[in-house]
Amino acid sequence: MAEAHVKMMKMSELAQRSGVGAGTIKHYLREGLLGPQDDVLRTSRNMAYYPEDFVARLQLIKRLQEERFMPLRVIRR
Repeated sequence: MAEAHVKMMKMSELAQRSGVGAGTIKHYLREGLLGPQDDVLRTSRNMAYYPEDFVARLQLIKRLQEERFMPLRVIRR
């Protein structure tokens, strides 16, 4: 993380605030749609914290898919 003061949140909070399910978020992470994996703070194998700016990114991806019918490969670019 470039800045130490960035608010981090658990997956459950990220899913609730973004309106995107945890499974979909994990898929987007695997596909590289949310930015570098370095932005995710992993504290154990089953626990990670995500930066607050992922909320806006997730909402944008959702909007592009629903309103513009953009496929993920186009959004990734």
